[in-house]
Amino acid sequence: MKMYELRKNRLAFLMFIFFTILFAACSNQTGSDSKGESNKSDTTDLTEKNRAPVTIKIAYAFGEESFHGRFDHIDEKLENIEIEYVPYENTLESLQEIYANNVKPDIIIQYNDMTPVKELDVIEPIDDLAVKHGLDLETLRPSLVAYIRSLDEDGKMIGLPDGSSHVALYYNKEIFDLFGVEYPDPEKSMTWDEVFALAKQMTGERNGLNYVGFEFAWGNTAAGAQMPLREFAINMTDPETGEFLFDDRPEFKQYFNMMDTFYNIPDIYDPETEGSCLFCEKRAAMSLASNLFLNEGMGDLEDQDSLDMLPTPVWADAPEITPYLGSSPMIIANYSEHKDEAFQVLMEYISPENQLEMVQNGSSASVLSDPAILEQFAVDNEYYKNKNRAAWFTGEPALYEETQSRWDIFVDIGGALKKLAETDIDVNTLMRELEEESNAKIQEAMSQK
Repeated sequence: MKMYELRKNRLAFLMFIFFTILFAACSNQTGSDSKGESNKSDTTDLTEKNRAPVTIKIAYAFGEESFHGRFDHIDEKLENIEIEYVPYENTLESLQEIYANNVKPDIIIQYNDMTPVKELDVIEPIDDLAVKHGLDLETLRPSLVAYIRSLDEDGKMIGLPDGSSHVALYYNKEIFDLFGVEYPDPEKSMTWDEVFALAKQMTGERNGLNYVGFEFAWGNTAAGAQMPLREFAINMTDPETGEFLFDDRPEFKQYFNMMDTFYNIPDIYDPETEGSCLFCEKRAAMSLASNLFLNEGMGDLEDQDSLDMLPTPVWADAPEITPYLGSSPMIIANYSEHKDEAFQVLMEYISPENQLEMVQNGSSASVLSDPAILEQFAVDNEYYKNKNRAAWFTGEPALYEETQSRWDIFVDIGGALKKLAETDIDVNTLMRELEEESNAKIQEAMSQK
């Protein structure tokens, strides 16, 4: 009996030891997993998270058809993410209405005016997200990165650029031939003075038709006429005080003097045709215009054999600098519960594969600095077949190296140019009046804050 009890007790003891060890092992395993889970990288956590389907809402201002053309294939590629279109009118009121309807876009593509996203304080800077997801911002075009950073007071990257455009000097060889003028070098940028000297030679009447040697596409006092100013990439007003900077920055007087020289070419400017496209009517020898000008502005393909492109004109003291690049930032909202997934969408949008597809038909210039992708711009566009597409890539776009001033929108450059073109006002008086008019608008805007 004692032997039986001894064996029984010994077996119980061994079972106790076994289960103690087993429990300890299980506890250690569980503890190890918990510790390992807590030490996992953000990328691993994101991978686990991405297994659950997520909807990313995008506020987009260019229509549903355009939206689907840009994002549907990304939607299909990212299996765990569904992309949803949110109509947006690119205004503060429109964004407020979206929120009032209890819709919260994860991404807002903000065109031109940053007031809506800044006023409502919904911007999530993406510098940290770029590091987290391994995106090297140096793969983007430097001018676009500088532009996006210039939109933030602290120089943060408030979003990724959704695209860009190219500018070139289009010319009609038939009009050069008509006036007996030699074609310019297609590989070299002319200065603005050289362009205007050529323009003077080809402005006049031939065979009962009036020709001009040069025009800024869609208006000699419109936005295109500010391209020479964009090569400086500087503010007109102080971002904080709204103070005018014309006296401190001689570039502005240089610009207005140059435009005055242009408007004083006899018969180059006609108020009756301002805003039209004489180049489209084959009555202008040269025109400064952006990409897709040939298929959007010129009409029939068979009538374009005599048309080609030259590099964008430059300032003589900065012969390599072309206009800075702008873009609509694709902004991740700071309230989004799916910032990582939203950034995945943006990364796929700027991926080399997607960018290549976008640029080949010429719908948008690449945001990437890779020459192999840049040079594919419009390669599949029949209007640009056998054209000097290299003209788009001559020179380096300027870098906007300061915070853009919100007060610049109150400076009516277009109105000043119209006054310069249509009256006898001198440049000094023009600049003084522009400053006075703008200061009044700025002070009024400041009083309403």
